[in-house]
This record gives sequence, structure tokens and C-alpha cells, in this order.
Amino acid sequence: MRAAALAVAALLAGCARFQVGFGRRVSDEEFVLRSEIGAYYQEVGAAFASGSADALTGLFDPGISKPMTRVQIRAWAADFFEKHGPARFEVEKLDFERAGHESAVVELTYRVTTRDGDGSFGGTERDRLVKRGRRWSVASWEKSP
Repeated sequence: MRAAALAVAALLAGCARFQVGFGRRVSDEEFVLRSEIGAYYQEVGAAFASGSADALTGLFDPGISKPMTRVQIRAWAADFFEKHGPARFEVEKLDFERAGHESAVVELTYRVTTRDGDGSFGGTERDRLVKRGRRWSVASWEKSP
């Protein structure tokens, strides 16, 4: 199990940058959960790279309402991709506040870069994620100071 978790971590490290603090011993189970959540943010990157509003919207929990509903997220994404085309989503830092089997809270620092440069943005936010079946999704987020 540990070998599989390390292989997943090596793969994630090569595809996206995310930091995992090892100030304390992390169990194999927690390591796997953190790797799954890191993989979720890789999916976000793939959705931005595809320029698909539907792909991006599909990564949010159906019941999301804070700060936007899925309908509002889709409208924003469609407008964003129409104006700027596909973009690059990069995780600069990912800190885990809590990671469990059904939910997690992370602080995410990210950057979205558009080809035209006009739509580029970034920031730090606190994401609350939920797991439905085998899929993680964002249930809410708020900007961090």
C-alpha cells in the first residue's frame, strides 16, 4: 500500500506542484487522501486547458451555492473561455487543514494564465471539498486574506 501511495505521489509531483507538509508523521491513509485531492486539482487544470465550461462546471458539487451556484459557475466559465480561450491552471501551494474520507478543507494558492494575458488571475482561497462515490468536488470556497 505504501509503495502505491508513493508512486501516486511521484506522479503528482511530476504533473503539478503541490506542497504537503510533513511536520508530523502522515499515515498511509491520509497520504492517499491528499494524493486524491491533488489529483482533483489536476482535473481542474485539465478543464481549464480544454476550454470547456461543462468540464469545469462538472468539477463542482451539484449543491454548491457559496459563493456561486453551478449555473452561475457555468455562465462565468462559458464567458471566460469565450473571451480568453483555454487557460493554464497552476497550483502554487496546497495546504491541508483537514482531510477525511468524505470531506476535506484546504487552502489553495493558484494562478490561471490565459494566452492573451488579459484574463489571467490568481489568489488564495479556502476550499471545502466533498467526496461522492469516488469523485471529489468543491462544495464551497471563500477567498483567504
